[in-house]
Amino acid sequence: MSEVKELLKQHFPQLNDIEFVEAFEKVAEIRDIPAGTSLMDIGQYIKAIPLLVEGLIKVFREDEEGNELFLYYIYPGQACAISFVCSARERISQIRAEALDNCKVLSVPIECMDPWMTNYKVWYYYVLETYRTRFEEVLKTVDSIAFHRMDERLMEYLRKNVEAQGSEVLQSTHQDIAYELNTSREVISRLLKKLEQNGKIKLGRNQILVKDLN
Repeated sequence: MSEVKELLKQHFPQLNDIEFVEAFEKVAEIRDIPAGTSLMDIGQYIKAIPLLVEGLIKVFREDEEGNELFLYYIYPGQACAISFVCSARERISQIRAEALDNCKVLSVPIECMDPWMTNYKVWYYYVLETYRTRFEEVLKTVDSIAFHRMDERLMEYLRKNVEAQGSEVLQSTHQDIAYELNTSREVISRLLKKLEQNGKIKLGRNQILVKDLN
């Protein structure tokens, strides 16, 4: 069995149609993406669809001043729904996707998108499920901005990052968090200090030890 087939079987078991697997193997490339690399950028045309098999990818919006708005993470076994949309309609990306770890992806050309949607039900249903999952993630982000106080948003941000990175020690500056939550560093510093005083976290140099966020 080829490495492409092994990775597809291991991380995307729902794509188990024999004919689809054969078609996928013919065009898929295994790519290693170093940490810090931008996989998609704002204003960029999508040329390939990345399916993540190793590492962690952060998807976010960014304004002209460099302020970030975190949308969601992509974990192994997942893909970015926005890359599906942009590739299907040949539109430019409105988001950024950055590798937080050294990543490995199965990359397929965008030209495969339309015929696969028509010819392979497993791919069709996988794309629909990806749309649904990501839509729910974006709704949570919108709800957080619209209905939650900044301290609640910060707590949820810390929970998500602990889960995503698999570590209670987060390597992040106050300014990084402020960018992602679209607020000021002073506000984040004040809220983090309050959490530390309440025994929820312990602050270090460019890192945060998360102790209890219940």
